[in-house]
Amino acid sequence: MLKALLADDEMLDLEGMKQFIPWSELGIEVVDAMNNGFSACDVMEQEQIDILVTDVHMPNMTGLELAKRAMEVNKDIRIIFVSGYQDFNYVKQALSLNACSYVLKPMDDEELVESLRKVTVELYDEKQRREAEQDYLHMIPMAKNELLHSKANSKNSKLIREIIKVMKERMHENLTLKDIAYQFSFSPNYLGRLFKEDVGKTFSEVLVQLRMDAARAMLDDPR
Repeated sequence: MLKALLADDEMLDLEGMKQFIPWSELGIEVVDAMNNGFSACDVMEQEQIDILVTDVHMPNMTGLELAKRAMEVNKDIRIIFVSGYQDFNYVKQALSLNACSYVLKPMDDEELVESLRKVTVELYDEKQRREAEQDYLHMIPMAKNELLHSKANSKNSKLIREIIKVMKERMHENLTLKDIAYQFSFSPNYLGRLFKEDVGKTFSEVLVQLRMDAARAMLDDPR
């Protein structure tokens, strides 16, 4: 779940945001709700916050100052300002901080919910893109390894012998072709094909055979 932090010096507004916004339905967990900017800063130093919902006009530390601090801690944080002020200067400063939304008080819950929904879609899209990029980067060394290996040794017998040795050592585990493939930095499909070409049997068939041989050896042992 995404993590949100709320900041508003008006306790009724703060409680209203906590109680009447369907956070869990939006896929958001409210980590904390603070009534001043300094306490909110302390929370951000201890927790990875994805969304900051803050009042613009708070004493001692304004929401604008809090937003600047938040962006220093996490440049990808999404900020939604709430305010009873329609002052153009506040709006201009909020926009300069890449605010996702500027919701006026008295708040329309639906307006805030819509702003949060838009933010969550953006954040989840970004997370999925990052995961896809990591998967791609992980596959690059695998592909290189497969190419080099196929060029260096067409029969692949040495590799298969090493794999069967590992299978014997780990056959008591819930072992899969994927586990072995990642251990040897190959993709499961590629390694499965090599296995079948070299041994004449699939990975699963060989694993079953190894386990049967081990069981037979134990049955033959009088101990």
